[in-house]
Amino acid sequence: MANASIIGTDSPLTDTQRRSLDIVLDMIVPASADGSKPSAAQVDVLGYIRTFEADSLGTLGTELDQLDAVAKERHGSAFADLAAETRHALVAALRAAQPRFLRTLALQTVTCYYQDDRVLAALGMEARPPFPKGYSVPPGDLSLLEPVRQRGRRYRAVPDAP
Repeated sequence: MANASIIGTDSPLTDTQRRSLDIVLDMIVPASADGSKPSAAQVDVLGYIRTFEADSLGTLGTELDQLDAVAKERHGSAFADLAAETRHALVAALRAAQPRFLRTLALQTVTCYYQDDRVLAALGMEARPPFPKGYSVPPGDLSLLEPVRQRGRRYRAVPDAP
């Protein structure tokens, strides 16, 4: 279920929104069948959004409310109380009608998910930032830049500041 760190009293989402969010996160990135990779709901996506893209929290809340309202209108139940197949169909219908619906959340989810140490380890990668240790980059053929060098400078030089 949800990472305990996002269920604090200072959460920007209501309990209903958090329930819907966990379900949508599991739809975006479900746990692997063998249990080696967590679902997106088990990664602190909401914490990531709060830290790096807090300006999108209002839209997220609105979209989760819309999801719940449409579920109640069409099926008579809250989104979180619907069967999995019905939830998937409802999200697909909303995305077909509004292509931008939950798009920002999907991008934020995968961005956060593939930074999680458990996910990196499950993918066989070292769970660390790329720097300062760095990754090796194979040398390229720098002669391919020769046409760029030959065309000369394409910018206006700025005079030195006083």
